[in-house]
Amino acid sequence: NQDALPNFDSADKNDSYESLFSGQKYTGIDRINKANDFTLGLESDFIDEETGNTYASLKAAQTLYGDEISANGSNRKYSDIAASADFAWDRFTFNNALQYDPETQKIDKRDSAITYQLNPRKFLTIAHHDDNGTKSAELYGAYPINTQVHVFSGINRSITDSITNKETTGIAYESCCWAVRLAHFKKHISGNDYDYVTDFELVLKGLTTTSPGLSKRLEEDIPNYLANLDD
Repeated sequence: NQDALPNFDSADKNDSYESLFSGQKYTGIDRINKANDFTLGLESDFIDEETGNTYASLKAAQTLYGDEISANGSNRKYSDIAASADFAWDRFTFNNALQYDPETQKIDKRDSAITYQLNPRKFLTIAHHDDNGTKSAELYGAYPINTQVHVFSGINRSITDSITNKETTGIAYESCCWAVRLAHFKKHISGNDYDYVTDFELVLKGLTTTSPGLSKRLEEDIPNYLANLDD
């Protein structure tokens, strides 16, 4: 009985269409996922017959639980409904996702984003998030100064609390055989306290990198950015 065990950092992970199909119900390590859940999803893609590109995608899904109890102690037998609607027009993409609670008949979470992208090193995204009334906005992108140098940046700011949650800036240089990148991270801890990290990376293409975790962190902080310099 997992209810008898203490819970320090686990939470329900059911806030998106993709996470409902991931098989991972919980974040953290204090709760174990079981395999007796059933997820029903509907997806419809609209594809241009001439180009083969998807210009619209509609998705919705909900999970029915077997005998598990949620991380917050609830014994509800179903998840929230996760739905998304994505549209593409020329160089623009419009992404919208929401999490609907059938019990309260309210939308618990809503995410919206607009992206203008020429390539993964030249784009700009504006996003807005509403998580149970806690609102935040994001602005991130990348821009090539020339064929070898590009800069990247991202900021997430809380509209509710009027504080900067996190900030990322950096510059990278690439040649045929090697590349270097300098990235600076600022993350809000609490009150007026921030955590600052500066990371330098040297990449010998096809061989190694001095900072293996930097690419993953940049892709999390700056979605749509092609962070892998080993190409």
